[in-house]
Amino acid sequence: MRNSIISSAVAVLAATSFAASAAAPAAPSLTRVMVVADASDESSDLLTVAVAGTPLQRTLGGRVAVLPMRDMHDAMRATRTGEYDVIVGPAHVAASALVYGYELIGSTAGQTKYVLVGAPSVKSLADLKGRRAYFPAQDSMRSYVARGLLQEAGMTPRTLKQVTYGQTSGAGLISMTGGGSEATIALESEWNEWSKSHPKSGVVLATSRDMPSGVTVVVKKDTPDAVRRAVMQWLASPDNLVPNAGRVVSASNAAPYDYVAGLGLFTPTDLKGVTRVTAKQAFELSQKGARLVDVRTEREYNAKHARGSILIPYGEKSLKALDFDSKTDSFGGLSKLDKSQPVVFFCNGAECWKSYKASKVAADSGFTSVYWLRGGMPEWTTENLPTNP
Repeated sequence: MRNSIISSAVAVLAATSFAASAAAPAAPSLTRVMVVADASDESSDLLTVAVAGTPLQRTLGGRVAVLPMRDMHDAMRATRTGEYDVIVGPAHVAASALVYGYELIGSTAGQTKYVLVGAPSVKSLADLKGRRAYFPAQDSMRSYVARGLLQEAGMTPRTLKQVTYGQTSGAGLISMTGGGSEATIALESEWNEWSKSHPKSGVVLATSRDMPSGVTVVVKKDTPDAVRRAVMQWLASPDNLVPNAGRVVSASNAAPYDYVAGLGLFTPTDLKGVTRVTAKQAFELSQKGARLVDVRTEREYNAKHARGSILIPYGEKSLKALDFDSKTDSFGGLSKLDKSQPVVFFCNGAECWKSYKASKVAADSGFTSVYWLRGGMPEWTTENLPTNP
């Protein structure tokens, strides 16, 4: 049933966007809206926003493109690149957007907690070392929180013997109770209900703080008031939500998202054997002969890149963790570079691990002068440094 709702919502969103663009009169600008669904979370109401009959296109004169997004990795990337004027999504997507120049305007008011649960044989969080866990998709909210809870204890997913990343959240408790895994992540409310019907099936190893639940709405800080009002009218209308979904209300207190933003996906601030630099310092180094190496995707590079930089994509398969396994990644283009020439690696900001990994791989491979622009293209753009196209 949940999948049919999601599929229907996606279809309606796409159809509405197409109709809006087809019928829209000429206008000076296009408002781009991304609606993000955490598809691995069965309790998520992030795609229950029904846009049939939405006033958004009418209010804004039809110059609106609404994109339903189910690829969480791409959604997180988009928060850093600023491709969308409006983002509707789960708390961790919103938290990332707030870091990169967006502003909170609404949410489905409410708080929730997550718990990292272990099988009865697991006595503590430290006892998870060498054991098996089930988490939803890597970029899902739940896995985001799970990594954060592990990190608070000085652990990473690689500390465990095996982590299975599934497509649904509900399978975690089933897997753990059935012996398929020894730990999983769940909403505290889900665990409370589960433990009532499955007594002594597990123990709570760690609990997150309260964090925003449901849908969050953020906009670029320069978004016109008319667009803000239209978006809130669209999302707050009872006609635009399926039954039992939270109502979107105005919100401006972004403080609860600070905790979410720090839950494990940000790169470290330092890297042994590598010099971290600012965008201005990277530019100055390039003027002195250093090679600027963009490790993002070809699509991102073609959209906008630092002038004078070259593209060597970092094919990321490994986990976003300090102890990532570089052997699972692909970075063959590194061999084309001169190890004696200074190199500056960068990607999409502090949450993008590709440049961190590229810098470490280069340093471990014998490059003599490796620099890391942690702020990446967002910082380069903010500093108004030269770009192409």
